[in-house]
Amino acid sequence: MYRILFFIFLFLIQSCKKDETKILTFKDCEVEYPFYGSGEKILYEGHSITNQCELESARRQLALCLCEKYISRPDIEIKNKILEIYYTNETYFDVGSKKDLNFETIIKNRNETFDSKILID
Repeated sequence: MYRILFFIFLFLIQSCKKDETKILTFKDCEVEYPFYGSGEKILYEGHSITNQCELESARRQLALCLCEKYISRPDIEIKNKILEIYYTNETYFDVGSKKDLNFETIIKNRNETFDSKILID
């Protein structure tokens, strides 16, 4: 009996988690993104946005900001962070389609490379 009550209590605590805003930062770039207490935001029946999707989008926004910083003032730490984001395995963006682009090409095509729009069909 106590086990059942314990699991119900845990379920209630889990389902009552509130949404919050998280922040990704590196150097002078900062990106805020939503984090859903339930793990996702239901848009309408059968369609939702997950925390993982929001995080991937935020990483891409951070990369775009870092590209702009790098263009105005090249920095090896920024370059390494951009490459780290570029080579991160993603679930929702460019699954299996990453190409080994050289860094100059990544910077030149940054808007396409790090497109952060979330599309829901």
